[in-house]
Amino acid sequence: MEHKPIDWTLEDLLVLAENGEKNVQYAIGFYYENGIHTCVNHQAAVEWYEKAAGQGHPEAQLHLGLLCAQGKGCSQDYKKAFSWLKRAADQGNANAQYNVGRCYEEGLGVTKDISKAISWFSKAAKKEEYRAVCCMGMYYLSGICVEKNEKKAFACFEKAAKAGIPVGQYNLAILYQFGTGVEQNSEQANYWMTKAAQQGFSLAVEALTQEKENEENA
Repeated sequence: MEHKPIDWTLEDLLVLAENGEKNVQYAIGFYYENGIHTCVNHQAAVEWYEKAAGQGHPEAQLHLGLLCAQGKGCSQDYKKAFSWLKRAADQGNANAQYNVGRCYEEGLGVTKDISKAISWFSKAAKKEEYRAVCCMGMYYLSGICVEKNEKKAFACFEKAAKAGIPVGQYNLAILYQFGTGVEQNSEQANYWMTKAAQQGFSLAVEALTQEKENEENA
């Protein structure tokens, strides 16, 4: 069975769940969380994710951790959220690895530790988790807890930008604009800034709006 069998009815899954199969339990939680063939019910989603997560289902652990962090369907509990995210991350789930990195970065449910955050971002980035790729780009750019390397920062943002990630497109545009880690190229800067703006990325929209106003007032 697929992890997200949206062609099955909720009733079908509830019958199948009687044997305690973790993929089915995860699917029921996913249905309740997203309102598939039923109304959104975060409390029920948490209950079913807990069943699957307790059996080691990494995606259930991920979703449960995120719901605990948001306080949806349960009391907001960052320590519990971190615990479930960490379990999923340890199983190689890239999304969970990124979120564990964020927890270490922001001190959510765990002691703040930028070095550990970078370690988890690096793991997720290697699996093409593009939010993590962008985070690595920012650390290479700033040189915080890693050796500053503008060329590596450029490579990170270029990879994310080409994958259609707006924050990657915006940052790539900035690097082209100032010639950071790459030869200055205003044409490429405008191209990637426009790409980010077309996806509604606010900083890119503001930058292009300001540029247009400056041109009109010149």
